[in-house]
Amino acid sequence: MTLPVVQNNSASELISRFEGFPVLSKEEEMDLAWRLKNDNDISAAQSLITANLRNVVRIAMNYTGYGLPLEDIVQEGTIGLMVAVKKFDPSKGYRLMTYAVWWIKAMIHDYILRFFSQVKLGTTKLQKRLFYGLNRLSAEADVVDENLNGQSAAISAHLDANPEQVEEIISRLSNRDQSLDSPVTDLGDASFMDFLADTRANPEDKVMESQRAFYVKTQIHRSLEKLSEREQEIVRQRLMTDNPLTLEDLGRQYSISKERVRQIENNIKMKLKKDLCGDMEFMMS
Repeated sequence: MTLPVVQNNSASELISRFEGFPVLSKEEEMDLAWRLKNDNDISAAQSLITANLRNVVRIAMNYTGYGLPLEDIVQEGTIGLMVAVKKFDPSKGYRLMTYAVWWIKAMIHDYILRFFSQVKLGTTKLQKRLFYGLNRLSAEADVVDENLNGQSAAISAHLDANPEQVEEIISRLSNRDQSLDSPVTDLGDASFMDFLADTRANPEDKVMESQRAFYVKTQIHRSLEKLSEREQEIVRQRLMTDNPLTLEDLGRQYSISKERVRQIENNIKMKLKKDLCGDMEFMMS
């Protein structure tokens, strides 16, 4: 499979280019997927990729606030789409993008964190949480601006971190990418948002997201039911909370050693990975 070239394109050019590819019906998509799976038909894979590049652009536009070139974000997302196409199993019955959205986002997240780790942002769990949490807050409430006075304390309390860590990452996020409301210079008064207004309300996208959420929720519920009562409690207290208990705390709670709690937690993760992830093992990483 050949990676589509998206370098040196503006947002408007990317959107226009990829919106020009044909939209596949579910039947057409499944036919191509079976041809790839059964016959290793590379042309079928290429058709699946090009038909879904518009979705990569839509997802990539959600990450323009990190100060990185949109074409680079799209390129990474396209790699995720290619991986998803290769691994997609049409016998499951759901659409390709229901599965591919995980790979696209994972590749984009990895690219963003790789880039910022090179400028000493770091990639610990706390730093990742602060990084994405701050970007979300800035989008919702415009909290990241040039004047940080009086903000760091409030933000750090909201995100449960110290002000120094918050200010460090705010300084990285202050290098914002171009606003979606900025005009596209070669298209008169049109803005980037004008190109996205209709697609963001696309009913097919809403259905795809709903199907994905339902599938994941169902699989998680089924997987948790297979665990013992103690294992379920450890999952809730270690893996499903913003303030997880320490191994020592759980050891005291169950009258076992810290190392034994660690072993139980690792066994739980292996069980959940086997049930939930399969080809999407990155979801639990």
